[in-house]
Formats: sequence, C-alpha cells, structure tokens
Amino acid sequence: MSANSKKSLSSTVFLIVLGIAALYGGTKTLAVLIPAALLVWFGVGPILRSGRN
Repeated sequence: MSANSKKSLSSTVFLIVLGIAALYGGTKTLAVLIPAALLVWFGVGPILRSGRN
C-alpha cells in the first residue's frame, strides 16, 4: 500500500471517528469537533496523480 493511500485511509477513518464522537457527544462537543474535522479535511487535500506512475 502506498504512502498516499495510507494517508488517505487514515484521514478517512479519523473523520469517521469524529463523526461518531459528534453523534454520541451531542452539541457541546461540536465546538471542538468541527474545527478538528476541518483541519483534517483541508490538511489532506487532493492527492491526485502524485505517484510515480
């Protein structure tokens, strides 16, 4: 598995965990979870055609 795939997969799993935490945490945790999710979302960015092939 390439490094780009691992980064994409780990960020996807992290966003899913943040979503589940938002469901169980309620509205009080959204003040922390939304900025964290935005950092992950924009931090990963598009990784199209960055491999050797």
